[in-house]
Amino acid sequence: MASDMPAAKVCVVGLGSMGMGAALSLLRAGFAVHGVDVSEERRDAFAAAGGRSFAFADEGAAGADAVLVFVVNDAQTDAVLFGKRGAAPALAKGAAVIACATVAPAYARSLGARLEAMGLLALDAPVSGGAAKAASGEMTIMASGRAEAFARAEPFLNAVAAKVYRLGEAPG
Repeated sequence: MASDMPAAKVCVVGLGSMGMGAALSLLRAGFAVHGVDVSEERRDAFAAAGGRSFAFADEGAAGADAVLVFVVNDAQTDAVLFGKRGAAPALAKGAAVIACATVAPAYARSLGARLEAMGLLALDAPVSGGAAKAASGEMTIMASGRAEAFARAEPFLNAVAAKVYRLGEAPG
């Protein structure tokens, strides 16, 4: 990145073993990274590593070019994106939402439609590789979504994954 240009801002929601690894990989790649987690201990660890940490998704996502959601399931994905203090309304139109939980295809399609109705770009992007691969920026991502979403998300995906498989033109 050119030194006279501000670093792209990315938010990682969920600083567990996979999310923390992704957030640290994004920091190493030179991005301005906001980390969001319910755990104060995880937020403090991320801040100590050089990131900015937040307790609420709307604060972490404000002004971000993309948000990566590393939570367990569809209910948690919904909560951090659309619930009280959710990330989706805080994002600017054209931002990418990269949903990394493994969810049912019908939910992924519904999520994509909801995000696109808000002017956001959606990728259904489950990950594998475990904590070690996440920490080294070498996860595998199996993603589906529109070409525009991949284009917006590509620099962030490249920072966290060794392999990105494009599985389709729509989430799910």
